[in-house]
Amino acid sequence: MGTYDNLEYTVDEGVARIALDRPDALNALNPPLLSELEAAIDRAAATENVRVIVLRGNGRAFSSGYDISQAEGERSTDDRILDQRTHLEAIFSARLPVIAAVDGPAVAGGCNLAICCDLTFATERSEFGYPDMHFGEPPPKFVLPFVTDSLKDARELLYSGKTVDAAIASEMGLVNRVVPEDELEATVDAEVDAIKKTPSTAVAIAKDLLNGVQETQGFRRYGRIDEYVGALTMESSAAEQFREIRDEEGLQAALDWMHESDKP
Repeated sequence: MGTYDNLEYTVDEGVARIALDRPDALNALNPPLLSELEAAIDRAAATENVRVIVLRGNGRAFSSGYDISQAEGERSTDDRILDQRTHLEAIFSARLPVIAAVDGPAVAGGCNLAICCDLTFATERSEFGYPDMHFGEPPPKFVLPFVTDSLKDARELLYSGKTVDAAIASEMGLVNRVVPEDELEATVDAEVDAIKKTPSTAVAIAKDLLNGVQETQGFRRYGRIDEYVGALTMESSAAEQFREIRDEEGLQAALDWMHESDKP
């Protein structure tokens, strides 16, 4: 329980700090990392005197999203539907506030991970968006409409599959604050210090009440439905073509096709 293969975990002065640690893969979210992330969140929530969780990514990206670099083992559509990811639910349900400290790209599943956190701070060089829409896969958890300031912002990102810089993401409501790269740590620490001035029970109650607002808007319901839809869209012609190009010509060729080719 004390060590992890895909992330770093430390506790200092009431703060559990979790760093995604697959920098060579831009912290792509593979099953082992996601399992460890859930375990680390549960561990922090169960640790006495821990008040806040801070989540970041090692290297030059927060996270490039779910790992699509290699062919998956054969799985039926039924298996895909039943195998729902639960790491975002772990963040949503944790009694502790979770702060995302984003430095670099937070895209696709990495964007969902960043914006699902209670608070999100980002450096000026950070990017957000859902480029995986270019091969026909909507986000497998529908987080975006619940955090954007307008459904028009959500439509803009999802229809186009484009990424936006941190300043635009902040205007859309995805980010609490954008700061220079060398100020991110101090900005997050200042927010942590402010949270510590509020009793832990009051913070936990406030989080639960705010979660309740999202639930009345359908956050969990749409999250479950979107997992089902995501499993089905992996069988679409665009998704199959992406995988064929990846397996035959390599990931970069598949990414070039994904971003550069018009599709019916």
